[in-house]
Amino acid sequence: MKKKRKRKSKKINENIDVIIFPTILASLKNLATSNFAKNVLTKHLTKLHKPHHLKTLTTTTNNNFNLFLSLLPPLLTTPSIATKTAEIVGALCLESFEMNERVACDEEVLKGLLEGVGIGSKSVALAACNAVLDVCTTSVGRQRFCELHAVEKLMSVFLQDAILPANFVYLCSMGRGSSKCPGGEVKENAFRGLILEATVTLINTCNVKQLSGIPEELSAIILSYLKAFLVQVQNQSSQSDFTNCSRKRHSCLSIVKLHDLTQSIFRLSIKSGNTTTCISDKVKKSIFGPNQSVFEHFIFNYWENSPFVLRRLLEPLSGPQDSLNSFIQSFNSMGIHDVLSSIIEGLVSCPPLPSDELDILNFLKENKDGLGHQIIYGQDIRVVKAVEGSLGTSRGNLKTEVHFLKECTGPSCISDPNFINIQKCEEAYREGYSIALRGMEFRSQSIASIANALAVLFGQPSVGANSYLTPPRSQGLARHYDDHCVFVCQILGQKKWNVYPQSTVHLPRLYEPLDRNIGFEGDNLESECKQFLLGEGDILYIPRGCPHEACTISDDSGSEMNDALSGFSFHLTLGIEIEPPFEWEGFAHVALHCWNQNKKQQLYTPVGSFSEALNLMSINLLHVAIQQIGVLDPTFAKACMVVAFTSVSDAQDKNLSNTLSQNQRTTFNYVISKVDRDARFVEVFKSVRVAVEKKNEDMFQRMRWLRHLYPKENIKGGLHWENPLTEFENIIRLYNEHREDAESAFMQVKSNFCREVVFEDACESFGTLLHKYKRVRTQYMNGMLSLHCNGKCY
Repeated sequence: MKKKRKRKSKKINENIDVIIFPTILASLKNLATSNFAKNVLTKHLTKLHKPHHLKTLTTTTNNNFNLFLSLLPPLLTTPSIATKTAEIVGALCLESFEMNERVACDEEVLKGLLEGVGIGSKSVALAACNAVLDVCTTSVGRQRFCELHAVEKLMSVFLQDAILPANFVYLCSMGRGSSKCPGGEVKENAFRGLILEATVTLINTCNVKQLSGIPEELSAIILSYLKAFLVQVQNQSSQSDFTNCSRKRHSCLSIVKLHDLTQSIFRLSIKSGNTTTCISDKVKKSIFGPNQSVFEHFIFNYWENSPFVLRRLLEPLSGPQDSLNSFIQSFNSMGIHDVLSSIIEGLVSCPPLPSDELDILNFLKENKDGLGHQIIYGQDIRVVKAVEGSLGTSRGNLKTEVHFLKECTGPSCISDPNFINIQKCEEAYREGYSIALRGMEFRSQSIASIANALAVLFGQPSVGANSYLTPPRSQGLARHYDDHCVFVCQILGQKKWNVYPQSTVHLPRLYEPLDRNIGFEGDNLESECKQFLLGEGDILYIPRGCPHEACTISDDSGSEMNDALSGFSFHLTLGIEIEPPFEWEGFAHVALHCWNQNKKQQLYTPVGSFSEALNLMSINLLHVAIQQIGVLDPTFAKACMVVAFTSVSDAQDKNLSNTLSQNQRTTFNYVISKVDRDARFVEVFKSVRVAVEKKNEDMFQRMRWLRHLYPKENIKGGLHWENPLTEFENIIRLYNEHREDAESAFMQVKSNFCREVVFEDACESFGTLLHKYKRVRTQYMNGMLSLHCNGKCY
C-alpha cells in the first residue's frame, strides 16, 4: 500500500509539472480564439482544486510554484475561469502559513483578487471576496492588502452594492461561500456580508497613517453605515445574543463579531475633527462672561488657590451644540424618568486610556474586546449616597458613602445587565441615592466640544466631565478632595456646597494616592468653610486639594417625583486634570531634554566615549533630582500654562496673554534657580542606589512619561526610561568606578543647563509634547462618541 501511494503521489506531481502547468500556459495564449482552450483550462483548474492536487502543488519546486503564481493574475482577470482561480488561491492560502505568505507577497495576485471583487459577475465577486478573506487569515496577508489600499477598494464596492442600513440585520448569517441563506435569502446577501466582513477586517488592520489616507467622504459614509448597523444589532438583541449568535435568530448577524464592528467604528472615527468646533475664547465668555477682567481676576487670584463662584453667566455661543447653555436647555421641563433616560440609555463602557499613552493603536490592542460592552459599575457609573458614619468605615462625625448595589463597590465589578437601567436607577433615586455618571465628554458631542475648548483655554491635553443626579434632602458623595480642579455647572435644581480651605500647601497630584482623612476635621477647618447655594446656570470653581461636600435642599412642595422638581439637583463637573508632563516639574524635564538636544548639535561627542557616558549619566540623574525637588516645592506641582492663550482674537486677550507669559517666565526662572541651588549629586545618587537595591520602581513611576522624550529609536547608549530600574544599575556601576569624574560631570551639566537653557526653546518643545498628548486623547474621544450612536441626547 505504501508503495502504491508513493507511486500515485509521484504520478500526480509529474502531472502537475509536465502536463497541467504547460497546458494551462498554452491554453491561456489561445483563450481568445478557442473555446477548446477555455474547456481545457476549466478542466485542469478543477483538477488543481482537488485536495490531493493542492497538497502536491504546495510541495513542488520553487520554480514550478513561482511559475504558477505568475499565471494567476491573467487567470483571475479572465471572467470564464476567474471564479475557479479565486477558489484555488483561497485554498492555497489556507493550506499553510508559508503558502499564505507567498501568495500575499505577490502584488499582482492581490490586485487580481481586488479586481475580481468589483467585477459585475456575482459568482466571480463572491469567490474573489472569499479568497481575500482567506489571504487575510494571516497578519502578513492583511498588512499587504492595507499597503495596496485595499480597504478603499472594498469600501467602494460595498457602497455600490449596499442595502439600506435599516435592513442590515437581515443579512445572511450563513458561513462564507454559501450561495443561499436560511429563509430563502439569495447569493447577493451573502456577498454583501462578505464585503462587510472583509472591509471591517482591513479597517481593523490599518495603521493610523493608512486610516488617515482614506478619503474623508468615503470614510464618513462607511462610518454612518456601520453605526446604523451597530444600532440595529443593539436594538435587536443583547450582547450575549450577538456574541453567541443563536441560529434561531437570523436577525442576529454572525459574519462580523461585536468587538470587530465596534473597533472599526472607533478606528474610522479617530481622525474626525468635529469635537473641536467650540472655540476656546467663546467658552471662556460663556463661563466667565464678556468682561475680560473677571477672567483675569480668576486666573491670577483663584486658579489652584481658592473657590470662585460665577452666577448665571452662561451665554449661547455660535451654534446650538456649542455651549453649556444648550445642554441646560435640552433638559428643560424634564421629569426624573426623562433625565435618567437621556443620560443612561444607549451607554457603553469607556475603558480608561493610560495616562502616558501616545499611540491610540496600543490602546485598541489592549481593549478591542471591551469596546461596545455594557457600562461597568465603579468605572462608568456609581449609585451612591453619603450617610452617618455607622454604615461604613467611620471617620469620626463625617459621613461615609454606601452603594445601592452593596456587593459591587470595586472599580472592576461588572454590574448585572438588569441593574443598570432606568427602573433600577429610579428605585435607587427614591431611596436617596445619587446617580453619578463618568466620562460625559465621551458620551455627549456638545460636552465634548466644551471639554476640548476648556482644555485649550488652560493649556492642557484634556478635560473630564461627570454628571450627578441627586434627589431632595440627600448627599451623594462624602466630604473629599480631588486631585484635579473642578468647575461645577448647575444644570437643574439647586445644591448647597461646603468648600473648605486647602489643608496643605502641596497640591495633590494626579494619580497619586489621596489621604481622605487629611484636614477633614477640626474647628479651624469648619470656621473657614465657605458655603455656596448654586441655582440653574451657576458655576462653582473648586481647586484641587480643597475638601468639599454638597447636598440638596429640602423639598417642601410635596410634589411627586415626576412633577415639579424643586429640591432635586442635576449638575455637571468639568475637571481640569493636570497630567505629570504639564506641571512645572514636567516643564523642567522638557527644558532639560531640549537643552541637551541643542547642546548635542553644537558639540560633537563620539558615541560610546567615556565623556558621552558621563554626560548621559548626569542628564538622567538631573531628571531624578528635578523630581525630588518637585516633591518638596509646591510650585513644581502647579499647572504650567505656557501654551495657553497662544491664539488670541482681540486686544484684551493679547494683553492677558502678555501678562500671563511674563508670569510664566517668572515661574520658570524660579524653577530653574531652584534646580541650580538644590540639585545635589550625593543626595540624588544615594536615593537612586537605594531604589535599585530594593527594586523599588515607585521612585520612577511619575517619570515614565520621559520615554516619550527619549524614544529608543533616537537614542544610542542613553536611558530609555522604559525600564529605568535596570538602566540605573549601569549608572551605579559607572559611578563606583569613576566617582570623582561622575560627580564633577554632574555638577558641570547642572551648571551649564541652568545658565544656558532658553525659555522659548523649552516652550516650543513643550507645545510639541502637548500636541502629541492631545491628539491621542482627541482620537479616543472621537472613537467613544461614535460608539454612543444610540444615545438619546447625543
